[in-house]
Amino acid sequence: MMRSFTRTLRRAAVAAAALTLAATPAMAASSTDSSSGSSGSGKGAAPGTSFLTAGKAEMDSTSTATASTGEYMYWSFPALSGQDVTATVTLKFPTQRSAASTWRVDVFDGIRRHQPCATGHPQNAAAPAATEVKLDCGPRTVRPWSEAWASDPLPGTYYVRVAATDLSQKDVGLKVDVTLELSAEGGGDIGPDAGQDDALKAPLVPITRGGQVLQPGQVADTRKVTMDGFDNGDDRWLSGTTGRWVWTVGSGIAAMLLGVGGYMFARHPRRWFR
Repeated sequence: MMRSFTRTLRRAAVAAAALTLAATPAMAASSTDSSSGSSGSGKGAAPGTSFLTAGKAEMDSTSTATASTGEYMYWSFPALSGQDVTATVTLKFPTQRSAASTWRVDVFDGIRRHQPCATGHPQNAAAPAATEVKLDCGPRTVRPWSEAWASDPLPGTYYVRVAATDLSQKDVGLKVDVTLELSAEGGGDIGPDAGQDDALKAPLVPITRGGQVLQPGQVADTRKVTMDGFDNGDDRWLSGTTGRWVWTVGSGIAAMLLGVGGYMFARHPRRWFR
């Protein structure tokens, strides 16, 4: 009886120990996630390693993160039409590296088309002893519409990518602190009449035939509406409406005679050559 009771106690102790060991990593992971989430909220969006996992940043915000040298860092942010977006990146190296490295920042639109930088210095080299390097890129003004064949920047979600383009193999994995600053100027739809109080200053189609300009309160007189060279009373013979009728009737009679003659020639060809 005592032996069975002792065995039961041992089994219960072993099960409790196993449960404790299994719960400890989960608690540690949850505490780590909560701590990283709190720090991330204070430092902005953390970068991802691809377009799908890009960190969501906001315009006119600053995001700070710590990454490993050699990794791709992606952020996403919204852009409106008419905005001039600027992405400024600051890289800080806590430790000295074995060789020089080259870093670059690129901006992509919502369908992952690379947008060239109209302003800034998107690429910069860092010496082995350098502790900081700065990059900035300002693509072209976001347009509200574009032709299908063009690669103009359109409104939507944009992506920022920061990566090392020239790196020594010995420096892969070293710690690097990255700060991303997003800013935008302007906004709102832009078009051919932007800045003109949204008023069309000139007609889109030029007027080729002038009409009567009505004064306030005046009613148009429709009794004298004529078309030049069509219904005016100065028609000449074989011109205007009369000429068109004459040529139409004459052409019909000529076609009928040619048809009858052709039929007779084809039906009795011997009569014509006797």
